[in-house]
Amino acid sequence: MATSKRSRPRRSHALGGCSTCRRRHVKCDQKRPVCRTCRALDVKCEGYSDQVLWMRTDNGEEAESARGTRRYLYSEQSRLSMSTALGSDLVSGSIDASLAEVDSRLRDPERSLDGDIVIGPFAVLDFSSAPRKLEQESVHEIEPVASYINPAVEPPETVAPENLQESNPSPILDSLSQIDDFLHWSDLLSFGLDQTEFATNGALSMPNDLSFDMSQEMGLLPVDSNHNDDLLHSFTTQQAPAELISADVDALQDAPSLLKHFQDIVIPHIMAIPCRQKSPWKILNVPAAVVTYSDSTFLGTEKVSQAKLANLYGLLACSAIHLVLNPSTISTKPPEYWWKVANQAYLQAKDHMQTSLQLETQGLKKAKYKDQLMAACILIQYTIMSGQQQHARCFMIDAERLLRLRGLSKTRISKKARLLHHVYTWLRIVGESTFVLHDYNLSASSLEALGSRFRLQHTPNSEQMANAEPNPRLDDFLRLETQNSDSDLNIDEPKDKTSGLHDIHLQDSRSYPETLYKQIYGIPETWLGLVSQTTRLANVLETFRIAREAGQTMNLEAWETLQRRSTRLENMICSFSLGRTRAGVLELHADSKPHGHMVEALNAALVIFFYRRIRKTHPAALQGHVDSVIAALQACSATLTQDDPTGPGTAWPLFIAGCEAMSIARREAVMNMLDRASSICGFAAFGTARNIITEVWRKQDEHLTANRGEAMPSWVDVVKQGQIWPLFC
Repeated sequence: MATSKRSRPRRSHALGGCSTCRRRHVKCDQKRPVCRTCRALDVKCEGYSDQVLWMRTDNGEEAESARGTRRYLYSEQSRLSMSTALGSDLVSGSIDASLAEVDSRLRDPERSLDGDIVIGPFAVLDFSSAPRKLEQESVHEIEPVASYINPAVEPPETVAPENLQESNPSPILDSLSQIDDFLHWSDLLSFGLDQTEFATNGALSMPNDLSFDMSQEMGLLPVDSNHNDDLLHSFTTQQAPAELISADVDALQDAPSLLKHFQDIVIPHIMAIPCRQKSPWKILNVPAAVVTYSDSTFLGTEKVSQAKLANLYGLLACSAIHLVLNPSTISTKPPEYWWKVANQAYLQAKDHMQTSLQLETQGLKKAKYKDQLMAACILIQYTIMSGQQQHARCFMIDAERLLRLRGLSKTRISKKARLLHHVYTWLRIVGESTFVLHDYNLSASSLEALGSRFRLQHTPNSEQMANAEPNPRLDDFLRLETQNSDSDLNIDEPKDKTSGLHDIHLQDSRSYPETLYKQIYGIPETWLGLVSQTTRLANVLETFRIAREAGQTMNLEAWETLQRRSTRLENMICSFSLGRTRAGVLELHADSKPHGHMVEALNAALVIFFYRRIRKTHPAALQGHVDSVIAALQACSATLTQDDPTGPGTAWPLFIAGCEAMSIARREAVMNMLDRASSICGFAAFGTARNIITEVWRKQDEHLTANRGEAMPSWVDVVKQGQIWPLFC
């Protein structure tokens, strides 16, 4: 017995317990302000002892607390210099890339043991080269934070240390190319020492926490080119947010009429494909908003969650901005009034959403997951309607983080949650297909880590794939998983249930029998999966192309794997577009002619999208597919009657085909359809498409006139030059 007693493991102790539990020698759960152990035993919780604090000695004053404090080991300028030295070589690299490189090098059996592995500031520091003189506390060597976030701002010659700490990063990025879903070393090493949380920049807060706080200095509705240019310009005259929210405007006063307008008019217009089926907005968002409105007004229900309020105000904002963009809509109030309502409702929705993500994601006051995701999706829809590309990117990343944190971790995913997942998938995949503002320039080490993914490796069996944990990382569409046989591209094989529920971005192109895309959008899941695969492959190929032009060493095995994948994807897209699955879809919707024609246009546009992004084909070789898209969209428009509430549908196929139109007749047909669609709903997407298509045509005509030998200009070039993210989802 003595022997067994000695071998018994000692009880582990938890640091930081309350004074009562520490005195009673019981385990404390450290809940604040009162721990649950004391509450369960009905004893007084005497609180927690002082934590270790850093003592400020800026003015030479004594610390407020005499105990539990420590002094800084280094001076302020020394710490800033060390942070700059550590991050100087890592500004363009992500932490994921550095860790992947460390792992790949450590696993390489042929690596030399003579030299050290020098990757990242903590993997290991290499002092073999001339070290930086950290003791030289010259402020000229310290790169200000603002110069990283806004490259257009040149750092001043001299900056006082106190000014450097108090300076905030630029509130809005000058271009979307700075937005990245990965956590970069510069995110950790480029902030002031007094900052306890990330700056009020949506892009910088994305990789680190669920909250977002977009700049209040940015105009809420940038002027986007559409048929209401003059009207919108009169409303967006650099007004401050305080001026936009008028005291005589209250969005809740018009809530009944706005809710009805959203259900009857806005929902048919924002449907991607004209069809008369019930949309998720009508199934989920509208009933939740009606209940929230009643609870927060005449019912006087207390403790309405912030997520529900965000959904309500987001829906009101969408309805009000639709009235602004469509002055011909029957309304007793002028567009100027609805403009103020839209901005007030949007600010309210954004603030409620921010509070919900900060306070209602975990803990006892946790909001329902469906309420939070509903609010995120309706805010994304508002930014798409109004053309706010910066805000749309932030909301999409927050929605994905919420989905991965709370949605995919559930043991059982309900049908309503799946509906919301499908809505997010459509918004993200179609939106990502036209996002070409990534930073494709990778360092040699990051490129090597990327190429190592395509080396020959053991292909996991089906049981291992089924038991694999879902990837918790955010997806930026710059990753491309591959196996030897490319089994994830076999659309004839069905997915298992786990893969089907967790593959939110359809990286796996195999079909899932229980998918809901046909019920929601009337399109097969395979179409969205092929768009996702094409977008990913195009991004990876662009990365390798830029590296090759920069003279970096290429991984031949990885390049050959990508070429084989391109050929396989081409065969699947072409066969899919020729009608292997389209016939079945048309039979299911024989009574919905507009829907069938739109699906046909999407299929033909997918072929154009592949040859533009992957093959970079000359537009002259794509005119037959352009004719197919134009004919299908004209037939779709012809079947929509004048008083039909549905339509005009997504602008994605018209944009993809319109940018490749070469003849005058084709271009006139594209412009006529853009004008008609814009007159129906007035969304910013159609004005954006018109501007980009017109600029592409101008560049193409100049190119043909000069008879140049370079590649023909495309919409990808125009979008990159203008730093535009056209949203057609």
